[in-house]
Formats: sequence, C-alpha cells, structure tokens
Amino acid sequence: MNNLKGYTLVEVLIVMSLFSLISLLSLTFLNTSVSSSIGISSKSKLLSELAIFSELLEDDLFHVAKQFPRPSQIDQFPSFFKLNNNFRDGEPLLELVRNSSSDGLDDLGAINKVIYKIENNVLYRNFSNFLNSSYEAKAFALISEIEDLEIKVLYEKNEYLTWPPFNEADLDIYPTLMEVNIKFSEGNFKKILFISGDDIVG
Repeated sequence: MNNLKGYTLVEVLIVMSLFSLISLLSLTFLNTSVSSSIGISSKSKLLSELAIFSELLEDDLFHVAKQFPRPSQIDQFPSFFKLNNNFRDGEPLLELVRNSSSDGLDDLGAINKVIYKIENNVLYRNFSNFLNSSYEAKAFALISEIEDLEIKVLYEKNEYLTWPPFNEADLDIYPTLMEVNIKFSEGNFKKILFISGDDIVG
C-alpha cells in the first residue's frame, strides 16, 4: 500500500512567499544597478564636456590678439576682448579675437573671432574664419544642462563681471586672470585661467 503524502497548503504558501521575496529583492537590486549605471554614464559625459571646454578656453585665452574688428552700426567701438555676465539667452557671454594655429593658407585665417554663449542651458562656442567675417552657421555645443554660469576677470587686483570696464581709450587692455564658475544640479565647477595673449596691435 502506497503511503504518499502531498504538501500542505501552509507549506505551499510559505514557499510562494519565499519566491516572491526573492523576486522582489532581485528586482530592487536590478533597478539600483541600472540607476547607478545611468548616474555614472551621466557624470562621465559631464567630465568629458568640462575637459573639452577647459582645453578650448585655455587655448583661446593663450592666443588673445590685440586686433580690433571693423566698427559697425551696432558696435562703434569694437574690442578684441568682451565679457558680459548680464547676457540674455542666446546672447554673447564672452567674445575675443585670437591668433589661430593656421598660417592662413587653410580654412582659418591667421586672426579669427571666437564667441561663447548660452542657449537653452547649453554652452556653445563659435568662431569666424577671418577677423571681419561672420561666425559659422552652426555653433559647437560644449556643455549641456547648465543651471548657471559666471565668468569673472581680474585686472590690477580688481574683479570685473563685464569687460572692458573703462572708456574707449582703454579698449586695448585685457585682464590677466579669468575665473569660471558653472553650477549644475549635482554640483559646481570652478577653474582659474591665465590670459596671456599675443601682443599684436592692429
């Protein structure tokens, strides 16, 4: 005579509860892993953007040139170095004239203009092929998801949020140091750069 005994209802419920608990813990661990992966990827992208921005800005400041763009109806007293922290969305934050690394035989001339601007929380950099030519049609996106950006310059131990701060006779002066402060949702970025420049007067 076979004496077969099945599982009781209580035993089945206990096993099902254990399986449910294990499944829930596995799902929570998976969600945490995915979130961590997304966070790491986002931070890596931001670090890469900041590295490219720092390298480009440092190179621009190293090659600032005292060459004045041609006056226009909008700007009667053009400067080779302009800073404006009171910009509106899409307006220039920083404008400068620089010596390019080209000898003028390629696409870039020996002197060209560079502009930095923020539009829709994205920092862009654009340039002109020559000193008095228009900027390129498409700007290069440097940093995304910026909450706030402030650039200060130092001249003779004084800080300035706009440049030039003097009258038209002093347009050929450029500051010596620049401090960049960028605010993101996850933290801040700060960098201090030298403005060495190339003393070429046009």
